Amino acid sequence: MSGLKEFGTYNGLVYYSEPIRAPAIVFDVDGTLVDSRWSYNATIVNTVKAFFGWATGVFPSEEEILGAVSKLRLTGGFNNDWDTSFTVLIGLLSGLADQALRSIAGDDFEFFSGKPSSRLKREQLADSYKALNYLLMYADSRGLQSVMDGLEKLYNKKEKLAYIKSIASKKLGYPGLPKESVLSRTFEELYLGEDLFRAVWSVEPRFRIKRGAIEDEKVVIDQETSALIKRTFGQKVGIASGRPRVTAEKSLGKLMGDLFSPEASVFIDDAVKESPDKWLGKPNEYMLVKSMEAMGVNECIYVGDSVEDMLMARNAVAKGYSVHFIGSYSYTIRPGDYVKSFIEGGADAILPTVNELKFVLSQR
Repeated sequence: MSGLKEFGTYNGLVYYSEPIRAPAIVFDVDGTLVDSRWSYNATIVNTVKAFFGWATGVFPSEEEILGAVSKLRLTGGFNNDWDTSFTVLIGLLSGLADQALRSIAGDDFEFFSGKPSSRLKREQLADSYKALNYLLMYADSRGLQSVMDGLEKLYNKKEKLAYIKSIASKKLGYPGLPKESVLSRTFEELYLGEDLFRAVWSVEPRFRIKRGAIEDEKVVIDQETSALIKRTFGQKVGIASGRPRVTAEKSLGKLMGDLFSPEASVFIDDAVKESPDKWLGKPNEYMLVKSMEAMGVNECIYVGDSVEDMLMARNAVAKGYSVHFIGSYSYTIRPGDYVKSFIEGGADAILPTVNELKFVLSQR
C-alpha cells in the first residue's frame, strides 16, 4: 500500500519512511495550526440549516451535513466553505418536489424576509438526503463547476433544473461575495460575528450576532514545536492558507508575528488580489509558490490537513519546485478517511497533529 512505517504517539499514529530535510517549511492554518472544527464546520452546518429551515420548516441533521462536507473535502476541490455550504444546500433543496421549488424560486419568496415557503414533513427529509448524495457523486477536484455539471446531468431537460438555477442565482446570489450574495453573507456573519464582519467586509450586518464561531478556534501548535521550528528553519517559516489574513491574525494572535515570516505568509485575499477573475486558491499552487519565492527557496516542507493541500503541493512540484508534503489528520471530520487519502496520494509523512513534527524532521 505504501512504504510508510507507523508508530504510536500520545495523539495518534505517525506514518513516515525517513527523516525529512528542507531549507524551509510552510503551513496551512485551518486544521493544522488552528483547530477550526467547531468554527468553520459549525458555520457550514448552521448556514445550511438556516436556509433550508426557512424554506421548508424542517432542519436537516448535523450528521448528514457533516458527512457531505467530508465527502466534498476529500475530492480536493472544496477548499472554499461558501462553495461547500452552497453545494450541500442546493443538493438538499433538489430533493424537494417541483411545486416546492417553484414556490422558493417565485417572486414572493425571499430568504429571511416575509413568510417561509412550503412546509415539509420530517419524514420527507429522506428525499433530500437521497438527492444530496446523488449530487455528491459528481463532485470532484474541479469543485463548484463539477457540482453544476452534475445538476445538469441529473435534471437535464426537467423543470426542476430551471428552478434550482433560479434559486441559486436570484435567491442566493451565488456564486458571489457577501456584498451580493445572501448565502456567503450569512456564512460570514455566523463565522465572524457582527463586529468583525463589519470590519472585514465594510457592510452593515443583517443579523446581530455578538459572538462569531471564530471565537471557538484554538491554536494547536505548542511552545516546544514552535521552538523546534525556529531552531530548525530560522526565518524561513511561511503560511499558505485559504483563509483571509485578518482572520488568521485573530486566531493565531502573537504567534503570527513571532514564528512566521510576514513576507512568506500568503492568504486567499492575496490570491484574489493577484487575480480577481481566475481562482488561485487551493489546489492551485500560487500561494505555496509565492511563499517559497518570498523565502528565496525552491524546496520546502508543506504541512496541511486536506486533500486540497496535498494537490497544491503536487501542483507546485509539477511547476518544478521540490515540496515534501506532510498531512495532519486529527482535526478533520473523519480522520481515518484522510489518513487513507494521504497514503494513497503519496504523502511523505502523516501526523495526528503538527506537534508530532519532532518525530519526522531531520535534526541538523
